[in-house]
Amino acid sequence: MTERTLDRAGIEGDVVIIGAGGAGASAAIVAHDAGAKVILLEKMPEPGGNTHLSSASWFCPSSDAESQAKAIRYTETLCLGNTDREVVQAYVEEATKTKTWIEALGGTTRVTRMLTIRYPQLTHPSWPNFPGAEAQVNYRLHYERDDERFGQKLWDLLSANLERRGIKIMCSTPARELVTNQQGEVVGVIAERDGQRISIKAKRAVILTCGGFEYNDALKERYLPFKPIYPIGNPGNTGDGITMAQKVGAAMWHMRVWVGGLGFKAPEFQASFGISFAAPAFIYVNKDGKRFANELGQESHFSWQALCYFDPKKPGYPTIPVYGICDRETLRKGPLGPRGSGLNRDYPWSLDNSAEIAKGWIKQGKTIRELARQISVDEAALENTIAKYNECCKTGVDADLHRAKETMEPLKEAPYYAIELWPRMVNTMGGPRRDGKAKVISTGGQPILRLYSAGELGSLWGFLYAGGGNVGEVLAVGRIAGRNAAAEKPWMIE
Repeated sequence: MTERTLDRAGIEGDVVIIGAGGAGASAAIVAHDAGAKVILLEKMPEPGGNTHLSSASWFCPSSDAESQAKAIRYTETLCLGNTDREVVQAYVEEATKTKTWIEALGGTTRVTRMLTIRYPQLTHPSWPNFPGAEAQVNYRLHYERDDERFGQKLWDLLSANLERRGIKIMCSTPARELVTNQQGEVVGVIAERDGQRISIKAKRAVILTCGGFEYNDALKERYLPFKPIYPIGNPGNTGDGITMAQKVGAAMWHMRVWVGGLGFKAPEFQASFGISFAAPAFIYVNKDGKRFANELGQESHFSWQALCYFDPKKPGYPTIPVYGICDRETLRKGPLGPRGSGLNRDYPWSLDNSAEIAKGWIKQGKTIRELARQISVDEAALENTIAKYNECCKTGVDADLHRAKETMEPLKEAPYYAIELWPRMVNTMGGPRRDGKAKVISTGGQPILRLYSAGELGSLWGFLYAGGGNVGEVLAVGRIAGRNAAAEKPWMIE
């Protein structure tokens, strides 16, 4: 679209932000405080994006030079050389200010700590053996329990600050195209509202903060290693920002990077449920009824990697789906399903899992062989697998998969239970490449004038991911984008 398509009588603002999640809200607040008139568009009927469904822990290292240097080294190591140094450095430097900024908005913060232990465990730092890991410090808004709605609390804080500044969110208004002028500058947006196309002038800049492509099956099939992959978050994340940015010449990066693990997919729910156990007496088995990985040996945000083996003898992925197996003692210690985050957070997973057994989500067998029949796994194979695992628990040595002795507890109390687990996606990282100023980069390697991005759309995470890195980036890079967009000189002559 060209500048001529902008309606002279249309809406106009200094900075137009596409996507009202955490990144969009952060950008809007900072741009407004820098003197810009902000227009904030949201595709969905309600704002919040993935942020309000998240666990909302954010990275905030200490501001001293040594801590920053360690945090930069740690992040660069995780990105495996796939992210420009200036992008990592800008992120880390801005992230040191996030705690103070959140508190200035009225939030009370505390260091992220898990108050209860679940298995697989969520550890901090995520990759403790990587150089610089000691600089990985995360915060949350103040909390008393691990099952609080952390993301909702953070979104409520951001939303209140938008309202306080008079920044209105135009919900149910998806952006369709970016508008450029003859100089290649992005000068506006074509959006849709109530079935009508509307034009919106951006006198200073446009910021893309409209999330990833978790719910775009075509893009997932093109870039990700297997299917299906069931997301847990915002259904509005369908890759709109990727399409719009590509049309104005943006380069893409990190398209194959995503965060996720294992989850249960109920047919009556659009999103997946994250699954964990209240005790370590459980194992994962593949479709052959055999263990295939150290159940507690994977970093929780990257545990999908254990599913990547493709069997050439039986063409297919033997670990898709996986079955989580436990006994009665483990099952009665707490719910397998999540509480407090994800699109399904309102579902009241029963504390003893009895409702989910009654629904048929969790299969039950009085014996191991009966359980094997319930999940269509070879009876002898599953029986042998559990017997071998229980023997490893006695000796304290898991010779094949090297699970730590202190995490090995036997499955001994019938009945036995199984839950079918599929690849579960938190979010994607791919999208338009950006620089340290949050400017979107063209396929020619130069910034696309007046176009910025923040959040998981074109995230800096280029290979591995550290817990707290998404919300950390949302808050930090959102501020960078808002600040720099507001500083642009208007292209329009008043």
